[in-house]
Amino acid sequence: MDRLPPETVAAVRPALPTLVQRIVEGVGTESQMYGTVLASPEGIGIRLGIEQAAKAFLDAIERGEPPARDTAELWRRIGEAEFQAGRPLDGLRAAFRTGTRAAWRAAADIASDAGLPAPTVIALAEQIFIYTDDLASEVVEGYLRMQSDEAGERERRRRRLVAMLLEVEHDPDAVEHAAQLARWQVPRALAVVALAGESPPRRLDPDVLTGSDQGGAFLVVPDPDGPGRARALRRALDGHRAALGPAVPPRDAQRSLRWARLALGLGGRGLIDARDHLANLILLGDRELAQTLSADRLRPLLDLPAPECERLLETLRAWLDHQRHTPGVAAELHVHPQTVRYRIARLRELLGDALETPDGRFELEMALRVRAA
Repeated sequence: MDRLPPETVAAVRPALPTLVQRIVEGVGTESQMYGTVLASPEGIGIRLGIEQAAKAFLDAIERGEPPARDTAELWRRIGEAEFQAGRPLDGLRAAFRTGTRAAWRAAADIASDAGLPAPTVIALAEQIFIYTDDLASEVVEGYLRMQSDEAGERERRRRRLVAMLLEVEHDPDAVEHAAQLARWQVPRALAVVALAGESPPRRLDPDVLTGSDQGGAFLVVPDPDGPGRARALRRALDGHRAALGPAVPPRDAQRSLRWARLALGLGGRGLIDARDHLANLILLGDRELAQTLSADRLRPLLDLPAPECERLLETLRAWLDHQRHTPGVAAELHVHPQTVRYRIARLRELLGDALETPDGRFELEMALRVRAA
């Protein structure tokens, strides 16, 4: 710090209590929030910080050296305390700017009353602004440091909560305690969203938890049927491929995740709602059994040349969908009804009685669904 004439410090140091009081009054006048704080026992630390900063400033000018480092650390701690008190950073910055202006006005008045020349008063002002700018950086650093530490701890607690929610042996009391630590309200119902990618979206509601395991990333969504939740979720997942499991009590979160991942395996784009595909998901609950059913019931068709196989499978699906109504099948496939009749005759030849009984048609429809899924 540049050295100023000795008479500068000599003029300002005796008026140090007045200087500090002017700063406190200036901040209190401009900021109702900090006026209340500074007038209460809670404000003692800030007052002491102002006093130490002013004294360190004068000592530094006298020595022509940077201020002592302990002053910077004190203001970092004040910044941490302001975050813990829940006061906003913008308010802290505004109060600091007000205090800087008050310090400059008070120091200028004291220096002028002592008869110091105008160039010296201007040099003093420059030093004040440089010094307080450094202190402002320290107090903001402390605030952001504490904010980052708390955010990191909160995130760790939320990850622990997610892991507990997804445990098969669910302990409601332990989950409730973990939720309190993570500042998360345990809902009456939740749903789990399985994500195709590893990175969760950024625009999630604050109460949506994120997690991952060997199966990939997922979200835990409280009150999934609540007002506006579905719309917010679709907006947040825009551009992501994901599947929403059914709403379940918290103790069944693992079940919602399992169904969500099965639904994700169906393919498709955007957000897939497992509840829209329950029949397919039931079939895929045991993939090996479902594939055995599909291969067994459709084998006579699968042994045909590929073009004929695909034509007959397409006709069979449409025939079942339209409940054996030939004109409807023809309209969907854009072929002549006589072509449909010919293909159905061929299917009867290959599949036998399966087309003639309710159980046979039901199994064929399941086989087609498994093949599509």
